[in-house]
Amino acid sequence: MKKLFLMLFSIALLTSCSEDDDANGDDQILGTWYAVEINNSPVPGVELSECNQNSNITFNSDFSTYSEYYTEMDGECEIDDTTESTWSKDNEIYTFTIPFEGIGELNGTADFQGDTFIFSPVLSPDTTIIFEMR
Repeated sequence: MKKLFLMLFSIALLTSCSEDDDANGDDQILGTWYAVEINNSPVPGVELSECNQNSNITFNSDFSTYSEYYTEMDGECEIDDTTESTWSKDNEIYTFTIPFEGIGELNGTADFQGDTFIFSPVLSPDTTIIFEMR
C-alpha cells in the first residue's frame, strides 16, 4: 500500500509541473524593457522617434505587465498612454501587448543578448522589435 501511495504521489508531482510554471520567477524577460527599434513593421507608419524610445514594458513574475507609451505633444515628450496587461510563455513563444498604437498583442520569439532582446512576431517573421533594459 505504501509503494502504491508513493508511486501515485510521484506521478502527481511530476505531471503537475509545466514549462510555464518554471518561467515564473526566473525568466529572462522579467524586468523593465525599453523599445529602441522596430524593423520592417507590418503596421504602416510605425517608426520610433527619440521620444518613443522612452516607451517601456515591465514584465512581472506574476505574468502581469505594465507599459508606458511616450509621444511628443506640443514639443514635449510625454506619456500618452499606460496599459496593464498580461504576458505568457508557451515553450519558446512569448505573448504580450506591445506598447504602441496600432500594434497590440503579439506572440513571437525573443532572442536575449545581455541587456537586449530581439522580438520576432510569429505572423511577421521579417519584423523585429528590439528592446533594451536600462
